[in-house]
Amino acid sequence: MTKKILLYALIFMALLAIYQYVSMNKMYEKQSGKIEELRTKVESLKNDVTAYKDTTNTLMNENLDLSYFSLKNNGEALAYFDEYNFEDVNNLSQYITDIIYDQNSASKDNPLVPFDGMDGNFAIDKVKVINHKWVLCSFSDGTYWGEVLLSYEIDKDKTLSFETLSEVLYAKYEG
Repeated sequence: MTKKILLYALIFMALLAIYQYVSMNKMYEKQSGKIEELRTKVESLKNDVTAYKDTTNTLMNENLDLSYFSLKNNGEALAYFDEYNFEDVNNLSQYITDIIYDQNSASKDNPLVPFDGMDGNFAIDKVKVINHKWVLCSFSDGTYWGEVLLSYEIDKDKTLSFETLSEVLYAKYEG
């Protein structure tokens, strides 16, 4: 009788071992598949990160190129204003821009625009302070538009005076 019990126990243990082996093998294959899938995702994400870094570097270089002609990035031009005792030299471009925008009026053309409005009054809508002497402005009356390059001077009491250096008025777009 003990031999039969031992034989049944041995068969039971063998079946249990086979069951454990098959079960663990299936679990291993399933986990291996998940690991491989995650590795593929990681590689894909690494490629995406590399692409995003390249895009970021490209955009940063483009931004540097676009901001090359700007007062806030021009140390020599900013040094020109040291004698004027501006509290915040970084906001100097905004100060100049505000003075230009303040000359826009609903009832008449901006005096800095050397043209008479045809379908309304010309108003300056974009301003780029290039350095300590020049400003580039875009203007429009809603139908016609153009650009004007201004020279500016600032005196000791922080009063700005402008002079038109060049201007262009584009033909009406008939698209």
